[in-house]
Amino acid sequence: MVTIIKEAHTEYSEELNLEYRYRDDPDAGFSFPWKDGKVQLNPLSEKNYKWCQDHPEEVECLGVVERKSSCRVPALAKCECGMEFHLNGHYYGCTQCPGCLRWYAMNGYEVTSPDQWEEDFEED
Repeated sequence: MVTIIKEAHTEYSEELNLEYRYRDDPDAGFSFPWKDGKVQLNPLSEKNYKWCQDHPEEVECLGVVERKSSCRVPALAKCECGMEFHLNGHYYGCTQCPGCLRWYAMNGYEVTSPDQWEEDFEED
């Protein structure tokens, strides 16, 4: 079994963007970071922002839009061999230690190597 250094957890983030969308294609447009009551621009985005302001017939300003997102961060584990890695479970819920090549389930328990598994999970 591995030692769990940091438990799996969910990270949340929120961002504000000033958004424009094309009038003839509402699934496409522009989004500019918004902070402290003003748009945050770099040299490349400044050109697009100016274009949006100069072409109201082509794009509609949606105003400042809040976007919330979350992502799951897998547990950080330390193997008996000393290698640290994330238990991401990319292979049928299991992860291989990059140091000693042992296999672990997402809860940290050691499992047999997939080549010894009896069921064939591969798609034909």
